[in-house]
Amino acid sequence: MNASGALRPVGLLLREFAKIFGLGGRVSGRAAKAATKAGAGEAARQLSAAVPPLDVFGDDSADTTPQGFETFLFKQLRRPRLTERSASDLTIEDAQDYAKQASRFYGFNFPLFARDDFFYEEVEQEFLRNALGHDEDSIDTRFIEVMTLFRRTLNDNTRTMLVFWAPLFFVSSLVFGLYLSTTLFGNEVLAAIGMSGASSEDGYFSIILFAAGGLLLGLFLTFLFFSWPYKVVQQRNLMNLDNYLTSKFARINHNFQVAKRRALNVERDKRMGQREELKDDAGAWTLSYHWFAMRLFLCELTIRNKFYQIRRNTTLYWAASIGLCSIGLLMVLGVGSMANVPIKLLGIVGAIGSISILLTGLVLRRVSAMTFRVIEANEWSRFHMVSLQNTIADHVGEDKVQIVTFRDRNRFE
Repeated sequence: MNASGALRPVGLLLREFAKIFGLGGRVSGRAAKAATKAGAGEAARQLSAAVPPLDVFGDDSADTTPQGFETFLFKQLRRPRLTERSASDLTIEDAQDYAKQASRFYGFNFPLFARDDFFYEEVEQEFLRNALGHDEDSIDTRFIEVMTLFRRTLNDNTRTMLVFWAPLFFVSSLVFGLYLSTTLFGNEVLAAIGMSGASSEDGYFSIILFAAGGLLLGLFLTFLFFSWPYKVVQQRNLMNLDNYLTSKFARINHNFQVAKRRALNVERDKRMGQREELKDDAGAWTLSYHWFAMRLFLCELTIRNKFYQIRRNTTLYWAASIGLCSIGLLMVLGVGSMANVPIKLLGIVGAIGSISILLTGLVLRRVSAMTFRVIEANEWSRFHMVSLQNTIADHVGEDKVQIVTFRDRNRFE
């Protein structure tokens, strides 16, 4: 293996982990430069490829700018306004445009030998972008950008909650509890706490109460931030996304039904002298309802791809949060030992801190499940509900019956 081949997996690995922990822009640029210097031109072009603009709201948003104290702590997105064409606006020209998109999809030669990215969802994501189309002429360009923006926003909020606020509250409360214990009740007054004649055990008990109280305060702040600002903002984002997807899927399904009816009845408005026009119109409407059904399927795959990345990254953020809290606990205990804090006190605080980390981890482990409950996928007009197979069977069957009927009628006449 040459030098460029050896450096390429390292660059890709750094880029993927940088993306997960919010450093994608800075590290990906460095990785692209390294890949270029190493001679991996294709990898560099992939890393530096232009990302479509994510300003998908602007003045075309259904809601006003989000307001509230929680939006200062976490990112909240507005609900995008639907741009999918209504079935009442469909014309034969629109059907011809959809037929072109369908032809592009059915003729798409997707690569059997995919890129060797560290995460496979990027390979699938590239296929979906090419299948749905991500140029200006594709109606699903906005959908892809909306899904990408919501994925990044949900991941950013989760990373802020788990990797920043949770460890910060834990370490701060731990230091605060130790400060109260060692400052208000130092060794010189350890045997005389509360009243004259109190034992040293009473002193240690009071110190334990203050240390545990500080950790309980940290737990309370963590759960408060999780339950109010974070969870509320995440659920609002998911509700806005759910409303957008519900409307988009319902309109695609409605367009599918309209295109199907027009494909079945296109010959009613044509005469024998319009055979070529009839042929073109029938083909356009038929390809249109095929494409509407396949768009539902590809959009569902896109949603699954984005939600998988959100859940996977949430697990990594959760593990990072537990690791940071554990490191913070060890550092505080180490500093306390260097400051001659009694070993018995440090042991008790360490045990209480470990229990606190365990409780925090158990609660935050279900971050995705708690927030994704607002998604009502069972109310979407999904691919398996449009019955494409029955439509094709009815369409072809009815046409064959008409052919045989007119053939036999002409034979008897």
